[in-house]
Amino acid sequence: MPTGSGAGNGRLPALETIGKLPEVPDPPPSEGYQGGDESCWPARSVGCVDRTLTRFQGSMLVLVAGATFSFGPLTFRALLEADAWQYLFYRSFSAAVVATLTIMILGRNPIRSIVQAGPRQAVAGLALGSCFVLFILSLSRATAAFVLLLQCTSPFVAAILARVFLRERVGRDTATAMLVSSIGVVIMVGGGLDGGDRLGILFSLLLPVCLGGYTVLIRSSPARDPGVPTVIAGFMVAIVAGLVSLGGPGLDLPIRDVAMGFIGGGLLIGLGTPVFNYAHRFVPPAETSLLLISEIVLAPLWLWAWPGEVPAASTLVGGGVALFAVVWLTVRTALREGSTRGRWSHGLHAGAVVAEPDHLDR
Repeated sequence: MPTGSGAGNGRLPALETIGKLPEVPDPPPSEGYQGGDESCWPARSVGCVDRTLTRFQGSMLVLVAGATFSFGPLTFRALLEADAWQYLFYRSFSAAVVATLTIMILGRNPIRSIVQAGPRQAVAGLALGSCFVLFILSLSRATAAFVLLLQCTSPFVAAILARVFLRERVGRDTATAMLVSSIGVVIMVGGGLDGGDRLGILFSLLLPVCLGGYTVLIRSSPARDPGVPTVIAGFMVAIVAGLVSLGGPGLDLPIRDVAMGFIGGGLLIGLGTPVFNYAHRFVPPAETSLLLISEIVLAPLWLWAWPGEVPAASTLVGGGVALFAVVWLTVRTALREGSTRGRWSHGLHAGAVVAEPDHLDR
């Protein structure tokens, strides 16, 4: 005669287990962040637990990073004598130094962190450094409006690369926001779409490719230290920019110009990029590149405070449209997570985060 303890015969569950939720063990302790559960990376399946950030929280951090980067043009605008390469040297060098110090403050060896990061993180650093250089070269040979418009295509490039290499599809919400934000950027740039010379057009075309590739590389290979790509990019660009500057006007600048380089690099990039790299592990590449459009939208507003810098009406209207798309996507992400958390996180350890399946991004 079967009893309540006969659950092992495969017929009836034990009476004492009826109505109870399955116990889920606490997550194992980890020394520093390892990108969550490595077996779940990239987090694509229902029930895959990431113990650090939700997608919405990651999106908010990306927005914060984009807003931080948007202050960069102010530091460039405040220069007295420095040219683009001199500014690039001090900005890149200080960014690399601050990122290195951050790794050391966390109690880790920067050299060992770079070695342990793997080849994808190294390539990501090269891609990030290429973005630094290409942006300067593009602005020197093409109109800012043309460069801005092509930079806005980086979410589409990231979406294609993520689909090919990570098997990640773009949800309806993200695709809609991408189209609306693109319309906003087109309104922003207005009629200033003269491309410039051939090299300027080439550099402008390569910029979104490198940026999209960078976001995919960061997404596909979470490193223990999110500052590693910044260290690689910063020192690489500092060497190139330093050699170019030494072959020309040199690196002797007024203290104000050096300070602007250190603020733009050490403060904005050195701290903002690791935050972006960390948050990007929880947000798809296309959505991450889209959220970074906040940098493009906010930069003209900060420059408005500078004497003689008055944004055109098209800049304000187009920026409002693009920013609306970004905010709408962020709110939709929060609402979607709120509606799915109860279904998919039932019985999980407190503080654990469930990665949403693709079909929920609609």
